[in-house]
Amino acid sequence: MDYLKKWRRDRADMKAIINAESSEDENDLNDIISGSEIETMFVEKGASSKNKESDTFNDDLESDALNDDLESDALNEDNDFGYFEGVEVSSDSGSEIIGEEEEEELHVNDKTLATDLATWSTEFKLPRDGVNSLLQILRKHGHSLPKDSRTLLQTPSSVESEDKCGGQYKYYGIDDGLNRLLDQYQSLWSLCTLKIFVNIDGVPIFKSCGTQFWPILCSVENKAPFLVALFYGNSKPNSVCQFLNDFLEEIALLVRDGFSYKSKKYNIELSGFICDAPARAFLKCTKNHTGYYSCERCTIPGYYKSNRVVFFSVNDFPKRTYEDFCRQKYEDHQLSKSPLNDVVNCVDGFCLDYMHLVCLGVVKRILCYLKNGPKECKLSARQVSQISDALVSLNGLFPSEFARQPRSLYELERWKATEFRQFLLYSGPVVLKKIVPKKLYEHFLTLTVALSILLDCNDAKRNVYMNYARQLLKYFVQNCKEVYTEIFVSYNVHSLLHLADDVEHFQCSLNKISAFPYENYLHQIKRLVRNAKNPLAQVSKRLTEIKTFERKVVSANTKYNIAFISTKQKDSCFMLHSEDFAFVKEKRPDGKLVCEVVRQRDADNFFEKPCDSKLVNIVYIGGRTRTSRKLLEKCELFRKVICLPYSSGHVLFPLLHGVERRD
Repeated sequence: MDYLKKWRRDRADMKAIINAESSEDENDLNDIISGSEIETMFVEKGASSKNKESDTFNDDLESDALNDDLESDALNEDNDFGYFEGVEVSSDSGSEIIGEEEEEELHVNDKTLATDLATWSTEFKLPRDGVNSLLQILRKHGHSLPKDSRTLLQTPSSVESEDKCGGQYKYYGIDDGLNRLLDQYQSLWSLCTLKIFVNIDGVPIFKSCGTQFWPILCSVENKAPFLVALFYGNSKPNSVCQFLNDFLEEIALLVRDGFSYKSKKYNIELSGFICDAPARAFLKCTKNHTGYYSCERCTIPGYYKSNRVVFFSVNDFPKRTYEDFCRQKYEDHQLSKSPLNDVVNCVDGFCLDYMHLVCLGVVKRILCYLKNGPKECKLSARQVSQISDALVSLNGLFPSEFARQPRSLYELERWKATEFRQFLLYSGPVVLKKIVPKKLYEHFLTLTVALSILLDCNDAKRNVYMNYARQLLKYFVQNCKEVYTEIFVSYNVHSLLHLADDVEHFQCSLNKISAFPYENYLHQIKRLVRNAKNPLAQVSKRLTEIKTFERKVVSANTKYNIAFISTKQKDSCFMLHSEDFAFVKEKRPDGKLVCEVVRQRDADNFFEKPCDSKLVNIVYIGGRTRTSRKLLEKCELFRKVICLPYSSGHVLFPLLHGVERRD
């Protein structure tokens, strides 16, 4: 510690002075080293030593050499100086020597500080150089901390991986991920069966080369995903059997024997896989989505037209079955036997993920056709400009749950999946109205209404209107030929016919079987790579650091799950359990909310085709709509509502998803 070094250095200097003076005149020494002068000399020497840090090492060597002699001399000189460990020295400067107990306390405090620094570093994913610089500063100020962040974070010196499937591979395990998941989410403790969904997808690491990760991710009850295995290579794994071997062995044991956590045993069920089309084809060993017989749910044959495979047909085709798939009866569809045949239903157990299928597939295709498509559906430059201006005018009006505000169609190539979802469910019905042809607008609304039904978290209401949503999707696909021409019906558009089957099979909304949370986690994994040297080892080391120092926060059961409440307009509108609408006007100190409530029956429909907009809780409120002021509890708020201006009033859309990830 710095104060101990200074003390030893001062004692050595004083001993040198005493020896020098005693050799010349021993009698003068008694006059020179009176108590007050020695104390003054000690204080001045201590003050000047702060500016001599560069000499600390040499001074320490000297003080160590003279330490024993000085201590013995001091004991024989009636303790004139009184410089002993654990004894305070009174002086004008107030200097004191820290005792052993206080020194021990400082060491304890430094250990706590080290843990806090490590937790802070992993939470904010700080670079190693920055943490090293901070440690150096703190060490200069007397804190006993490691010199290097790798010691602080307990970073493993090496990572074991194996060469497999044409690249590097590391298996982390399902058991460890489930333990951490149950540590974090108390709401899972009451379950008897843990239903696991699996996501496998490729993610490019760098823009300048083709190297990529292929992780195996798992989640339970739509909670945060965890990493089970990671593959790194120049392309996808060259053998699906080897790639899945460790995972299949462990999941088979867990399904057979169950999983134990804190003396409670849980049953394990592999519910399904949530992947995009290329990953599904890779895992199921089937033809890719560009093939003629690539539909995963029915036997419709595609045909080639205008440089693409089209799946337009007014007829229904037989559905594929799990039994025939296992027997490899679909020779035009299957390439070989999948290693997943024995553990999951390879037909219904693979979700048609709506993030890739609808948002990045169908909605993006609609907007591209409107902007640069065939002349039958292409909008004029003026119409595109009007829609873009309308979108930009909505910037800042979407609630805080949205990571991105609307952008113009001129930036369409840069839109993310969440922006296409935003356009489909909220902004699209507003900005397209009175700009695009009526036929096109009503056709677009059929997709909006159908997805609003399938995304509804109210199980009872969703099940009532399930068949209606299926009919709307069928109408949308069959009428694409008239609105966007025949070549519009690609693999993604055709697969809309089978989207409702997933909701019915898994008995949940599309939100719970979408790839949005997995894509967010893939983004986090990618950010753990800091340079091009051995990315897999980097990810493994960062994950070990996070596991060691992550904050142990237990998420308890809560009935209230609305993230943002404010009196600002964008965060003040909510739908109640009665399906009426409330606008927060005042937040009281006791937690209650003063709200203006609009009954849904007093509001108007925003559109009436393909159905009344009130069916999916979309309403229009004008300036003369009746309101009543009420005092509400937070628990009475059911979900957030997006309030967008239109004409002389506002259109209200219920929020159909959770909080979006912020970059």
